[in-house]
Amino acid sequence: MGEGHEFPVFDTTNAKNAVERLDLTGKRRKYGPRTKKWMAFKNKLVRKENLIFFTIAGVSGGIAIGAGLYTSKPSPRAIELIGYPGELFLNGLSELVLPLVALALMTGVMSLRHTTSGAANIAKWAMMYYFTSMFLAVGLSVALVYAIRPGSGRPFGNGDLTQCGKAKNSTVANSVSTSAGDAVESLLNLGRSMFPSNIVVASYGNNYLGVMVFSIFFGAVLISLGPMAEPLIKVIEIANDTIMGMITLVIWLTPIGVGSLVAGFILKACNITAVLKALAKYVATVLAGFGIHLFIFLPLTCLTFSGINPLRVFRAFSPALFLGFGTASSAATMPVTMQNAEDFGAESSIVKFVVPLGTNFNRQGFSIRNLGDGAALYEATSALFIAQAHGVKLSVGNVIVLAITATLAAIGSASIPNSAIVTLITVLRAVGLSQYVGDISVLIAVDWFLGMARTSVNIFGDACAAIIVDNWSRRHEAWKIKNADKLYETDSDVEDGPAVDKTEA
Repeated sequence: MGEGHEFPVFDTTNAKNAVERLDLTGKRRKYGPRTKKWMAFKNKLVRKENLIFFTIAGVSGGIAIGAGLYTSKPSPRAIELIGYPGELFLNGLSELVLPLVALALMTGVMSLRHTTSGAANIAKWAMMYYFTSMFLAVGLSVALVYAIRPGSGRPFGNGDLTQCGKAKNSTVANSVSTSAGDAVESLLNLGRSMFPSNIVVASYGNNYLGVMVFSIFFGAVLISLGPMAEPLIKVIEIANDTIMGMITLVIWLTPIGVGSLVAGFILKACNITAVLKALAKYVATVLAGFGIHLFIFLPLTCLTFSGINPLRVFRAFSPALFLGFGTASSAATMPVTMQNAEDFGAESSIVKFVVPLGTNFNRQGFSIRNLGDGAALYEATSALFIAQAHGVKLSVGNVIVLAITATLAAIGSASIPNSAIVTLITVLRAVGLSQYVGDISVLIAVDWFLGMARTSVNIFGDACAAIIVDNWSRRHEAWKIKNADKLYETDSDVEDGPAVDKTEA
């Protein structure tokens, strides 16, 4: 941009009658009251929180179109055209997922370079807790899916109308159950996936786990280079912001894309009743996982790591939990969560660090806002459900890959609306289920409800994190005071150097 150019700004000095602003040529233009009202309406319309209502409208439209045309048995070409906008929508997301995850993980690691030693300890403790709780959530989801089996009976079939009569007798050509061999071979393949021989080939072959490990390693080594790495770090951060902007624009097409996908899925369904029954079992499985994690696992971690009665924590954070359930937004609830934590007695500085880290620490890449414990559980459950619904049996190694990918995707996901769609694509592609990405549209139809419960789980996870890290910090400070003399002697020895050198001097 040329020197002296100003970005378009709004002047509200005469807001009652007109709106003045600088256009791209630098000239001041005046807009009348109608234009002012239109601009205010447009700004309200494109708020992120409105996207959920647009998505519900899109899903409702897709259900209406699919149900209305189902009995008329449209031709495969007509069904393809109906689902075509949704196909383009998924393709647009899929092409951005890999750079999004890689850049977000890099910037997330690099964001720790400015922390002081005290903040580094707090960040380390917080991330240790988040990793632990998310792995518990993913492990719980795997156990529940294999126990309840919401996708049993292959309700999704093979997604091809021309093969409906052969669905029961056909085999899954793309099954990944036999590709990994026995359990030992599966674990060996897991290591090969984490450390591929060629990162470019790994990217081309959808080896997301290898790309994630490489991104974390690259970011860690880069910040160890000190000031000389700052130019490259800045480039990576700008690239990350660019990808986030691109994918946010694509996400705004969700209502159209999802409506198209839902309509196409209904028209392709061999047995719509079986699909609805499986979807109900899926919702029950996810809610069971949320309930067990919220009322058993998280309270146990709080009691084990801090010794604090979890019932006290529930009572203290009940305002944030109810608000989060109603708004389905951890970010909107963050001020209430922080206030509840401070009222509980947690150190203000720790609360202001830990809660944003878990809620929306996205300025440099980390974001667990939409994908905390609840969403990590949701991602793993959804991916396993889709595999079961198509009759695909995942090997032990693939289940482990799914668990690790769901956890890392939770940390590497961007703070964007409907980011669960993006990360679920990542998980499906990581375990070789790319051909079933379109089934995400069916899950989105009930995601608006599951999102409220998921948010409550995430908020209580953030609450436990703040309480536990505050408790650890107090213990650490008490230990430092108790051992102050020993620490002072050690520091003095280091500063003064050997006694021999002093004498000789």
